[in-house]
Amino acid sequence: MKPNLLRLLPVAVLLYASALRAEVATLFSPEPPEAGAATLMETYLPLLVEGRFDQALGLYDLRGLRQYLLERRLNELKVHNPELTAGDLEEISARLQMNELNPNRLRSIQMDLLKEGGYEGMEWSIRGYAPAPDIIDGYLVSIQARTGDGRELPLLRGIKKLGEDWLLAPEIVEDMAGRRGVGLRPESVPAPAEVGALMNTFWTHWRAGELNEAYALLGPEYRARVSQLAFLQQAQDFMATAGVPASWKQVKTIETAPATLWMGVQVQGSITSKPTIMQFKQMGQTWIIEDFQFQMPRGAPPRFAPPRQATPFRTDLQPDLKPALSPPPARAPLPPPARAPAASGPDSPAKPEGPVGPDAP
Repeated sequence: MKPNLLRLLPVAVLLYASALRAEVATLFSPEPPEAGAATLMETYLPLLVEGRFDQALGLYDLRGLRQYLLERRLNELKVHNPELTAGDLEEISARLQMNELNPNRLRSIQMDLLKEGGYEGMEWSIRGYAPAPDIIDGYLVSIQARTGDGRELPLLRGIKKLGEDWLLAPEIVEDMAGRRGVGLRPESVPAPAEVGALMNTFWTHWRAGELNEAYALLGPEYRARVSQLAFLQQAQDFMATAGVPASWKQVKTIETAPATLWMGVQVQGSITSKPTIMQFKQMGQTWIIEDFQFQMPRGAPPRFAPPRQATPFRTDLQPDLKPALSPPPARAPLPPPARAPAASGPDSPAKPEGPVGPDAP
């Protein structure tokens, strides 16, 4: 929850998944809930090892992830902006689905996460399966892996059954991170001087009303996904609630991957203060703003909260917004499972050296 919720919300899962995996470790059983669940994982993991990420992504329920992110954002908006009407939220829902939650964008982001995960050539073994805790529907799969350079890589994946098919469900671990993330956040790291200067320049342009110049500072991938007109509209929406940015400060900076930083920035507007997220990436000797989100993702309700009830503002994916919302293509049957190479190493997983994730999604 790529504002740019879709791109940056999975960062929280990358950061929390190892701790979540340890928390529910006692629940795992070596027996899968059904044979189809084992077949799914024994098909999926070799695809990661071989770098066949496009085929691996075909085993994901991306529509379910998209629906989860949409509902989460709309619920956040309703809680923090009670003046919004059902009509307002219907309009926001449509805009989210055509921009941040566009299916092609979601797929591209998940593909990037797979490519950046360091899975190629890894050894792996499935440690067990467990029902997802709280009120989350689905199962967790605990995987012990070791990368080609010998780094231990504990993984946690969510899976669920849709009809007769078992699919990867990134929203399961995402939901767990939202419900149980308190106290699991990693330490902040100092931001390089170049990153701090770039962040200040970006917001200085905003304060001066130079939104075109601020947009020009965003990286080429962002500008390819979000048109200048769409960015200006999102900026106007932000300033309608926060006001014109007057000051800003870095809240936390986390290294989510080599040469990639996630930074929370608290912006004090003329009306109120708003949290935002910026993602920076080093390209050669230069840092760029790779992604930007107008609102910091907030945690989901605590585990003791009752299941969310349908409300007028909880909008399903809208079938009239085509081609972005066309039905997913028919899924081909899973190929026969490949034999999993045994992972060497200690019986209990070592603490990973860097963030691991669902990883995502």
